[in-house]
Amino acid sequence: MPYFSIIIPLYNCANTLNNTLQSISAQTFDDYELVLVDGGSTDDTLRIITDFKNANSPIKTKLLSEPDKGIYDAMNKGVDMAAGQRLYFMGGDDRFRGPDVLAAIMKALEQEDADLIYGNVEGISSKINYKYDTESKVLSKGIHHQSAFYKSSLFQQIGKYDLRFPIAADYHFTLKVFLNDHYRKRYVDLNIALYGEGGYSSQQFDYKFFSGHYRMLAAYNGTAKLADPQECLDNSIYCCLYLAGKKKELAYAWSNLLYYLTCKTKPHGVYKAKIFLRMLMWTLKPA
Repeated sequence: MPYFSIIIPLYNCANTLNNTLQSISAQTFDDYELVLVDGGSTDDTLRIITDFKNANSPIKTKLLSEPDKGIYDAMNKGVDMAAGQRLYFMGGDDRFRGPDVLAAIMKALEQEDADLIYGNVEGISSKINYKYDTESKVLSKGIHHQSAFYKSSLFQQIGKYDLRFPIAADYHFTLKVFLNDHYRKRYVDLNIALYGEGGYSSQQFDYKFFSGHYRMLAAYNGTAKLADPQECLDNSIYCCLYLAGKKKELAYAWSNLLYYLTCKTKPHGVYKAKIFLRMLMWTLKPA
């Protein structure tokens, strides 16, 4: 059983995949397997994988190529294929920050075990460094999946990525870990990865997930851990209104909004009435 399983969902990644694979093969810690889940690429992605496997035969590489239902469906397939103790997910345009990342994570876990251990990531193009070093930051903003290493048993206990959330299913899964006191979470101040900012999830927003974000936190007493719970609530309400305006996921949006309007939150009755009427207006307004 390898210590790490590095899972990479792929689709037409020929322009960037070589850099990703080279950052993996350069790792000084080599007790890992590579799990590649391709969605039926039509470019040179599969040829690049074949060339990599031929040039790096000691690296155990698993490959599945078939149509999928999106990135999280591919990641779920990777979970099923993986044999490692720890699962790490990266995209075909991401790469490790340096050759000692896996060795540093292994050393950190030897010093103090955790079910989820995570560090920092940096955008390849923007050069923005994302450092979610407090619980409040994680609960309010989430973490990039390229920063996190998960015990494989988490996916057996919690379940896999929820395909209802096409952009934020990784954040949804991470929240379920953070909101459960049974699991040990640990931040380490390590630069884990450079992540590509051209992917679908980097350019889109999951209004459905975030319409229920505050509700999910409240269900597990997570709102008390936020630096600004009102901001989180306002954002979730906005997402409900947005979905109503776009005529998308109306039942889900209304369920969340009615929860916010009836739960014990700071907004007074007049404000809640205005929000209700605005939601009704956007729902009834022709598309």
